Amino acid sequence: MNLPNAISLLRILLVAPFLVAVIYRYYPLALGIFLVAGFSDFLDGFLARRLGQKSLLGAFLDPLGDRLLTTVAYVALAVQGLLPPWLAVTVVAKDLYVGIGAAILYVAGYRFVATASLWGKLATLLQFLTTGLILMAVVGLFPWPLFPLFCLTGLITVVACLDYIRQGVRLFSLHPVRGGEE
Repeated sequence: MNLPNAISLLRILLVAPFLVAVIYRYYPLALGIFLVAGFSDFLDGFLARRLGQKSLLGAFLDPLGDRLLTTVAYVALAVQGLLPPWLAVTVVAKDLYVGIGAAILYVAGYRFVATASLWGKLATLLQFLTTGLILMAVVGLFPWPLFPLFCLTGLITVVACLDYIRQGVRLFSLHPVRGGEE
């Protein structure tokens, strides 16, 4: 396992301690864990490119770490009343729809490595930023209203979801697979 993949795996392993910190309302600790996890998302990609260590495993682990962290964060923060439930549902639904779409393409015989779209990257960035700013607000480090950021994050997440659906439908219609042939 190379260094970028180990860093992605670390992000995945940080999800459980982050969740425990949020559940028990240890928000300064949750913020610290989240900042380490967020930095690791930047670092693994940077190192993979810089060291020439991009891999199929990394292409799986990196987005898995992002999805696990955002899903857990959004659900836990919504349950705690720190994030609007509609935004948590939007973020989780987008990931579910994209995952189901990828599974359908795979079962239909499409073999590809999914890459993040510009909209998907922007949505993930906003989701991470929103989570970080909520935690900073709870510990008293960010006193401004977050509702406009919630709306922007929700809007960009919906646009990203629709863009992924459009890409999947386009792929399916341009290269139809007949009878499950590969």
